[in-house]
Amino acid sequence: MKIKGIKEKLANKLKTNTFFQDKFGFENGIDITDDNEVLYRKNVVMKNIVLVANIIYTLIFTIISIGDPTNRSNWLLTILLFPVTFLVNHLLGKMIKRGAKDNLSQKLSMYLASFYMFLSSILIYIKLKYGEVGTDAGGNYLAECGYILIYISLLMTAFYQDKKMLINVFKWVLVGVTILHFVVTYSIVAEAQTQSIFEFLKNFYDGTQFRDIVIRTILLGLYMLVLYVYVSMTNYLQEERKKEQAKRRDVQLEFTNDITSVFSFGLPNITYNQDEINEAMMLSRMTKRLATILNKTEEEIEDISEYAKIYIDAKVDIDIKEIDNEDEKYYKVKNQTEKGILVMKRLDLKKRADEISRYVVAGYNDSEFIKRQREMLKDSKSQIILICDIYINMRSNRIYKKASNHQTATQYMSKYFLDYFDGDIFSNFMRFSSDFDAIYSE
Repeated sequence: MKIKGIKEKLANKLKTNTFFQDKFGFENGIDITDDNEVLYRKNVVMKNIVLVANIIYTLIFTIISIGDPTNRSNWLLTILLFPVTFLVNHLLGKMIKRGAKDNLSQKLSMYLASFYMFLSSILIYIKLKYGEVGTDAGGNYLAECGYILIYISLLMTAFYQDKKMLINVFKWVLVGVTILHFVVTYSIVAEAQTQSIFEFLKNFYDGTQFRDIVIRTILLGLYMLVLYVYVSMTNYLQEERKKEQAKRRDVQLEFTNDITSVFSFGLPNITYNQDEINEAMMLSRMTKRLATILNKTEEEIEDISEYAKIYIDAKVDIDIKEIDNEDEKYYKVKNQTEKGILVMKRLDLKKRADEISRYVVAGYNDSEFIKRQREMLKDSKSQIILICDIYINMRSNRIYKKASNHQTATQYMSKYFLDYFDGDIFSNFMRFSSDFDAIYSE
């Protein structure tokens, strides 16, 4: 149990941890329609990736140095990586901190990060290829590991999703890697110095070196093609998302403007006196009691009780003059509109309770009127509030009637109001009517 509990705690902690999102994420706080802002965030993420890569490079050479303590050059390179790491990250950080509005600094940061990763991967490959640990029978794999870093640097460049920069980097990488093949991977230049041009070409073509270089170049070209297709595809999707986002913004702006102007006229500005406030609070308590009798859930009971008095409590504020951000304007208007709609629905239900009470007292409640009201009041939430509201109307002084005591009110409701309600709701209200009398009497 203890181990399981520790696993669950660790899993929950990992789920709620925001470290990765803060350092490498794009999900929150990015306006994808703003190219400068997107590039700025990419540079921030790339800077963090470069920092991690530098730490890993240092770790690699530390492990190599420990494995071969007699080779001082390994320790020297390990130590020298620290100032290089610091300088690159400091320069990147300085340019990135100039902000999204400084597009030139962000572009320079993009190129600096990309070329630094490519050059550092080449230097590490050369070191692993010519270092003693890379030339013995058991250490040749390290050189190939260094070669893989070139591909990783290309993948990191593709992260920017900039086709123009990617093509420029491809040109430099293709030239650089070709030179690397002839000078570092195989010492072809040194071999050519001892042979005539024809002997060199014949031996080179017949040997395995030529086939290996061709295969490496083809694989590199294929990898570049895949990256370019990937970037092209993501660019297209990004442009479509930007268009969709722009359309959404237009819809939001239109919605905000229309609702702000229309809704301010649609919601009546009503003030309530103390008696009306007390009556609303009493109604809330009655609906809570009836919902409990009907075995509603705790959530439903609380919702019905709050909804009963929402027209007293809710303050709808659609003033957005002090808000500059369009998204914030939209969400405020949206939330306040939803609240306002609830208030208006509740006011309509209150009006309906008064209308039904008045029609019944006046004798106008014919079958058509009852049928129409039942069709509009099918949900139990509205019926619970309505029956309690009508009970309060029957007990109180109204323009169309005088106040009644509890017995008279319940007898009158049993005779004239039964057809307006669901049988279970009405019977339970009448069965526990003394509870509602107690609430009213308080």
